[in-house]
Amino acid sequence: MDVCNGSIRRNAFTKLAALSLAPSDGEETEGISRLTASLHRPKSVPSGLLDGILRGIAPSSRLPMSLRELDVLLALCKAAPGLQHVEHAQRLVVQLREYLPESHTQVFQSSPFLHNIKPSPWEALTYHLTHALLAIGLRFPELQLNISASIEAYISNCVKSLNAISPITHEDHTSNQHDDDQDATEIASITVSLKGFMEAAASHAHYWPSLDRVNIIRQLQGMLSERFLVAVETASSTIRTSSHSEHQYRDWRKYLRRYAAKGTPLGAMLLQQGFMRFVVASTSRFVASEAALQAGDLLDHYITGQRFDGSHDETVDEPMIEYLAEVIADEIRVLEEGSDYLQLSSAWQQRLAFSVKAFALEAFLHCMMVDEDIADAEVLFGWLEDSMSNEVQMADEHLAGVVLKSFAILAEAMRESAPNFARLLLRFIVQGTSVSPIVAIAAESLAHVLRILSQDAVITTLYSLGNVLSSGSGTEKIHNTAASPNGHVVDQHHSASFTRIRTGSVISLSMSGDEETSIVCGNVAHAIVVVANSCKDSRITALVQSMILQKVGRINLVVDARILEESAVLATTGKENEFRALLRFYSRLNNEALQGNNIIIIEAIHKARMHLAAHLDNQTPLFRIFAIHLLERIVTKGDVVEGDTKRLPNIEQAAEEIAPLLKPLAVLVSRKPAENTEGSFEEDDELLAMAREAWFNIAVHGITLQSRLGQQYYHELRILALNSEPLVDEDRAELLESDVELNTILRRSMTGQHTAEQKKNLIGILPHRESEIRHLSYPKVVYLNAAYIVEGLRARSGNCSEVLKYFLDPAMKDSDMGICMSGIAQEIISIYLNRAVPGEFEEFGSVYVSRQLAQILAGCCHRIAMVQQVARTCADRIISQVPSALCQKSALFALLEILTTMWSSCLDAEIDEYGFKSTFTSSRGKITLELSDDYAFRKRTLNTFYAEAKKWVIGVLASAPLDVKGLLQTYLSEYDDTGAYGHVSLGRSFALEIGSIVPPLDQRLRAIERQAEHVNVNVASDFMAQYTTRQEYRHADVPEHARDILPLVDNKEQVVNGYLNSNASNQEVQTLLDDIEYRVSVGSHITVIELRDVLRRVAALLCRSKGPQSIIVYHLVNIPFQAFTKASINLGISLWLGVIHENPRMEPRILTEIAQAWERTIDRKVGIFSDQFNHKDPFYVKQEFAPSDKGAILKHQQLVQNLISPHLRVHQVFESHFNAIRLGSLNTQRAFIRMIRKTLDAFRKISTHPLAREVYFHVILLAIQILRFNTCLSENSLWQLKDQLLSTGLHWFSFSPVWSFGGNRLQMKAELSLLADVLSALGATQHIGSTTRNTRRTLQPKQELLRLLIESERIRLAVWLFPLEHYPTHLAVKDTDLIPLLRTAWSTEPGIAIQMATRFRSEALRQAIRFLLLNFPEKATGEAGALEILLGPSLPSDVSFQLKYLLYWAPVNPMQAVTYFLPAYGNHPFILQYGMRALDYHPVDVTFFYVPQIVQCLRYDALGYVERYIIEAGNFSQLFAHQIIWNIKANAYKDEDSQVPDAVKPTLDKVMDSLISSFSREDRGFYEREFAFFNKVTSISGKLKPYIKRSKPEKKAKIEEELRMIKVEVGVYLPSNPDGVVVGIDRKSGKPLQSHAKAPFMATFRIRRSYDPSAENVGDLVGDAPKDQERKRPKNISAGSASDLSMMGGSTTANTFEVWQSAIFKVGDDCRQDVLALQMIAAFRSIFNSCGLDVYVYPNRVTATAPGCGVIDVLPNSISRDMLGREAVNGLYDYFITKYGGEDSIRFQEARANFVKSMAAYSVISYLLQFKDRHNGNIMIDDAGHILHIDFGFCFDIAPGGVKFERAPFKLTPEMMAVMGKESSNPQPYRWFEELTVKAFLASRPYSEKLSHLVALMLDSGMPCFKPETMKNFKDRFVLDRTEREAAEFMKGCIRKSEGNYSTKVYDEFQLLTNGIPY
Repeated sequence: MDVCNGSIRRNAFTKLAALSLAPSDGEETEGISRLTASLHRPKSVPSGLLDGILRGIAPSSRLPMSLRELDVLLALCKAAPGLQHVEHAQRLVVQLREYLPESHTQVFQSSPFLHNIKPSPWEALTYHLTHALLAIGLRFPELQLNISASIEAYISNCVKSLNAISPITHEDHTSNQHDDDQDATEIASITVSLKGFMEAAASHAHYWPSLDRVNIIRQLQGMLSERFLVAVETASSTIRTSSHSEHQYRDWRKYLRRYAAKGTPLGAMLLQQGFMRFVVASTSRFVASEAALQAGDLLDHYITGQRFDGSHDETVDEPMIEYLAEVIADEIRVLEEGSDYLQLSSAWQQRLAFSVKAFALEAFLHCMMVDEDIADAEVLFGWLEDSMSNEVQMADEHLAGVVLKSFAILAEAMRESAPNFARLLLRFIVQGTSVSPIVAIAAESLAHVLRILSQDAVITTLYSLGNVLSSGSGTEKIHNTAASPNGHVVDQHHSASFTRIRTGSVISLSMSGDEETSIVCGNVAHAIVVVANSCKDSRITALVQSMILQKVGRINLVVDARILEESAVLATTGKENEFRALLRFYSRLNNEALQGNNIIIIEAIHKARMHLAAHLDNQTPLFRIFAIHLLERIVTKGDVVEGDTKRLPNIEQAAEEIAPLLKPLAVLVSRKPAENTEGSFEEDDELLAMAREAWFNIAVHGITLQSRLGQQYYHELRILALNSEPLVDEDRAELLESDVELNTILRRSMTGQHTAEQKKNLIGILPHRESEIRHLSYPKVVYLNAAYIVEGLRARSGNCSEVLKYFLDPAMKDSDMGICMSGIAQEIISIYLNRAVPGEFEEFGSVYVSRQLAQILAGCCHRIAMVQQVARTCADRIISQVPSALCQKSALFALLEILTTMWSSCLDAEIDEYGFKSTFTSSRGKITLELSDDYAFRKRTLNTFYAEAKKWVIGVLASAPLDVKGLLQTYLSEYDDTGAYGHVSLGRSFALEIGSIVPPLDQRLRAIERQAEHVNVNVASDFMAQYTTRQEYRHADVPEHARDILPLVDNKEQVVNGYLNSNASNQEVQTLLDDIEYRVSVGSHITVIELRDVLRRVAALLCRSKGPQSIIVYHLVNIPFQAFTKASINLGISLWLGVIHENPRMEPRILTEIAQAWERTIDRKVGIFSDQFNHKDPFYVKQEFAPSDKGAILKHQQLVQNLISPHLRVHQVFESHFNAIRLGSLNTQRAFIRMIRKTLDAFRKISTHPLAREVYFHVILLAIQILRFNTCLSENSLWQLKDQLLSTGLHWFSFSPVWSFGGNRLQMKAELSLLADVLSALGATQHIGSTTRNTRRTLQPKQELLRLLIESERIRLAVWLFPLEHYPTHLAVKDTDLIPLLRTAWSTEPGIAIQMATRFRSEALRQAIRFLLLNFPEKATGEAGALEILLGPSLPSDVSFQLKYLLYWAPVNPMQAVTYFLPAYGNHPFILQYGMRALDYHPVDVTFFYVPQIVQCLRYDALGYVERYIIEAGNFSQLFAHQIIWNIKANAYKDEDSQVPDAVKPTLDKVMDSLISSFSREDRGFYEREFAFFNKVTSISGKLKPYIKRSKPEKKAKIEEELRMIKVEVGVYLPSNPDGVVVGIDRKSGKPLQSHAKAPFMATFRIRRSYDPSAENVGDLVGDAPKDQERKRPKNISAGSASDLSMMGGSTTANTFEVWQSAIFKVGDDCRQDVLALQMIAAFRSIFNSCGLDVYVYPNRVTATAPGCGVIDVLPNSISRDMLGREAVNGLYDYFITKYGGEDSIRFQEARANFVKSMAAYSVISYLLQFKDRHNGNIMIDDAGHILHIDFGFCFDIAPGGVKFERAPFKLTPEMMAVMGKESSNPQPYRWFEELTVKAFLASRPYSEKLSHLVALMLDSGMPCFKPETMKNFKDRFVLDRTEREAAEFMKGCIRKSEGNYSTKVYDEFQLLTNGIPY
């Protein structure tokens, strides 16, 4: 209710009351007290006869209330619903309940402002008191007793007052006129008070239970007696006619006029309305809950079919319903009989009466819903019918709405009468006497009734309504029938309930006059659409749309316009085809209307389009269709023949036609789906292209910001610009120049006159670029004009940063167009600044300018130089003119984050050497940077931006130093330090640098002279002091619980919620720390910041403590060690050092605890001491036929770093602190010595990983420092410590040499530096243990050996770090120097001596090692690598007793184990047993890879060892058995036609039969299903042979016919895909392949694969080595077993996924050579992965299944270079440009990086395996840009035709070099190729012997690629006689030889001439 409208004091009281009653514990009561203190009552003033009577009834009310008191009361009442505490509510209730009982007779003090209380003081007071009390009662049920008593008192007092009124109104006229007038005002005050009470009670009717509500209705009905109502009318008349001039009467006359003006004249009917409103509120709660009532109109719920569960109060009974029905019936009767009120009184009274009747009908309907027997539907229908027959009543929207909705609801209850209801509603709609809103309700009601009927009835009704639209002037009539539910015609007198219908035809229509015709037809059209929409049937929607559009032109233009508008409403729910047809109809009609200047139709179509734009669902296809339609209409305007001389009039006309389309388009784009949501326009290339062309056409037709149309439609153009993308296609940016020239839209109107006008317009924008503009072509000028329009409008809307995107096109560089675009960019900035600098617009405030500046600053570091240049200029202008923009967080933080991000991006070149990350995002700075892959360019960009940033910030610092420095301190405070790479953050460093500068405004400090030459004056101390102070109050006593911080551990349990109180006792602290340590130790979830809060407080306690606090110190140290993550240890270190420095007494205790905690990590085997910390040989792990996965390598790298980092960080503390306390406490030294000795011992028991090299030698260095500088060790102890550290240092070299893992150059450089430091420090300890004394031998040889090995390691690492450089030189070591050290190595650890053979290429050294092995074999049984030296390629004659130790020797890799079955080893039983044991040691997962080699060993299996292994392994893994069987079949014959059996065939047959016969029933069934399935697939080739000479379509049809006949059995799989099951076949995927005499084909299968979400796909590079040396089968093998067949069924589990896999089935081609080649490629893949080398290969699977038969997996998403040539691609570089964009594009750079990495890997493999026949048909390019090789029919020592055309080491053509940028301005990619090629070669060399084993076992297979010299040639290609540096130089030479090699070109030319393969 509107109470007041302007009093300042009243508003103040309202706000004060709201604040006083707000939920704050301590202040609420005080606020209430202050307000209620002003509620005092002055003395009463007697007045009038009735006043005396009322004084006895309500004495307090006769005391005049002041306006202040009234204002306070009203304010408290309005604030009451917000109360939160019951005690405060009780206090307020006590205050308010005293006022309500007497509010109806309240007297007010005279005040000129009293009349401002609207609508009157009595109504306002009663309403708000009642409303407040009921609201409080509902919120606090315990106060309802007092509240109910107050309400009852009010009703009681009202009853007494009304009883007193009655006799007075009939008294004798003895009283004077003044008393009568006074009494009239008293009666009026009671009347309006009652109105306020009933209105408030109706809004809170749910306060009372049903019985109480009915009782109140009884009381109210009693009060509203006829006598009282007459008295009310009399009083109203008396006041109106009163002539008294006292303020009291003047005010009342004002009140009466106010009530009348609101349409609620004061009188009896106003009370009846309030009464019936309460009755409706009461009855509605019989049928619905309060929540349902709040959700909307209850009648609408009924119409939509919603029903409720009946009464929500069980106290509702029949007597209640009977009583209420009687009350309602009486009310209806009074209204019908009291015709004076309904027809003869004023319109206001009539409206009130209609409202009362509407309430009465609705209340009766509610009663009927509860009990239809009591509230009879027939009675209700009678009332409804009478109302509908009365045109005056149906003109009232409220009453008409209730009547019409009630008809719809009744139809549900009286279904048999529904057809007649439909007729009534039809008649009402077509009679044309109602306004549109009422007709709309009638149409909705009709639609609801028709839903009850049949669809035929609906269609009949629609046609009946449609016939009205065909009526001319009443000559055509609607049929006088209605359809029944079953579709039959029903007589209008069928139902007895409708006998009262008095007209002949319910829906007959006779119209006269155009106006009436237009109204009726408009209503009918609307009804048709409503009915059609309600059906929710696309067929009916299409029918109706067609029907109503056919009516266009039948009657008149007004009706046509209405039909068009309604058709738009209907179209929003239609189907796509109908919607397109409607849009075409609109276009055609609009064109005709334009030609005929038909304004009505033009406006109607415009309205229809506006409706569609505003109401189409933006998630449906219709939204996009409409957007495309509008854009098409704009684009096609003016589309005429080029060169037409009559252009100007047409251009102006087209512009006039374009302009009206802008409005609906503007509305539409403002409602477009949000970015990154379904249907988003940003991802729709077609829409974006059309939007660009629309802007081009707008510019072509002269719509500019200065033109008439531009001004008229400025708002729409601005919205379109704001929602448009820049007019540059980022995906085709490099083609923009040519695209502009060829764009047909930009070439429109290209006449001399129009060209001059366009150039004139552009010169007006850029007068200083006139000469450049004169040289521009017409399309370019139009393009620039369009760009200026869009970006100018966008800038006026507050966005100027989008203009930078236009410079993404490289063609903008150094061109006239680019110069002009730069000028436009500056004009856009000028437009923006012209609106920003005056400060007149809120959207151009400094905060918003700062956001734009942030985006422009990001552009300063864009990957394109032109964008950087323009962005810097724009930023300069903005900062110079709006310096406050850089004083905001948005811009300043963005600048700092850009510095940090750019620094990080440059650092990427060091931490991920060949990685390329293009996009960097800072959520804190809200910026995204797109950077080039050229790291040199990144560094130049960083340097330039740093200089500019410094200039900008210092410039702003001159004007606002304190604000800028405050923001810098905020930036430093909010920084979340990750601790990566020495905590380097360039943004933070920059902030500190700027914060230290003396501000230019501080003249005193600037006047200080330097006190010394090299002393600089700055304010760094003041800046840091302020920062420290802010940190103190920022974190004072506030727990730092984080929102989302990485967990310390992996478990998900909740962490401790409490935090340490500063006053906690030691015992409480210990209890809390015990609990936290326990939770961390058991793996409960706890965040770093939650832990930080507790430990910081513990550290603060220790800083203040004077006692030892041993337990607390223990927990402070041990808790971070228990978590043992990088984050927890970083936290611990900061706290430990803080306590040590603040309280030096704690130093010994803390250091001792840290040392002990370190020692406990050894016992716990965590971190570097973990069992997981094991770097495996790639031939000891599972090999995979899968593409290289850098992500998996990075995961592994991160896993290892997470293990290492905590120990490395703690070690840095040890190293630093030992140097700090070098001459300190002896106890502390002893603690360090104990810790280092235990660590050295532990290091000798762990395996080493390449990434552990740094921490390993850091520990060695610390041990050397302790050795050098300790002051507590004796000479003997010094010798022991040195001996221990030398032995530990040498232990690193007992393992095979490994390269560094991954591409972290920083780590490699650190390792090189560290090794140099170790050597230097080691030299300083030369004197310790240098001589032999007593039992102590000299340590000189050991030290010399360690020095030599470290120097060798440094040189190896330097080669890896600098593969193309010549630094450092080779370490020259003579055999005479090495061999004496060999015995030292052997005595220290045999593995060191054995690995010396690998590190130093010396035959003498190798023989010396073998001599030791021959004499002391028992010492080397743990070294598997020793067997290669001991035994060699065949059994030596000098080996005899040594072989018995093979029974205990560590197992070699599976491939080497298999070689021991070769004849060269003479089937020696010890060797055979060892080979068997070694094979059994490895899981089947690992040996699965070597199936071809294992089968070949059957040739030499005289004793049956291999056969036994095959059968045992086959029984364990069915998939292994199947592969063995297929391979046996493939090797049984020497020829492809299975005519010439191999000599080993009998053995193979025997093994196969034995294997099959050993299967269990389940395994046998699986075998039969699998082989039957595969035979059916491969048999297609045989069936295809008769079709070889036929056309491809015929062959394809035959393949598809055969595929349709194949049934997919459960669990079957493709031989080439044993890790997935076939669940389906694409029956239409059959494709015949090219072959002259064979019938290979390709088909596609649906494969289901399983995966382990927790597995690391790195080939088990980190994992536990099997501890049991005996034969052991792991249970979780991926190769599968019979027990695993359950996963091969039909159901898909959460850990499975499905893919389509195409496979080629070959018949008549020997695939075994491809199998070997791809097996070798897969082995290389594992080698590269083992050192984290970022190269790419994709060894696809090939399985030979029979002689000349095989299955080949198709490489996905790839195309051959041959096919590219056939598609008219000029070269590989052009293909990359076309597919991925220009060289500056991210996609091109990413594709180029992929090409480089794959080229490097395949180049090395091609050289080592001598792949030939490398024509373009055998080279593939995948979608990501990788190069792939296929078809390895010629490798090792054979070439096509026996002639070696291809003499280059590998194929490296000019087009490949062009892609890699050899001759480009950015040579970095080609340098990457060279480095990766050298590294791939270096990584392969250590595994040459193991790779040779793969080949050696296949030599007797009969494959043509093998010659007698094959093995020698293969090993020679590794150049094993050369050092690493020499090998790197060798591979560089191979690259030079391959670059554009002439023989490669000759072979490509040969293939072109002979086979038509382009190149």
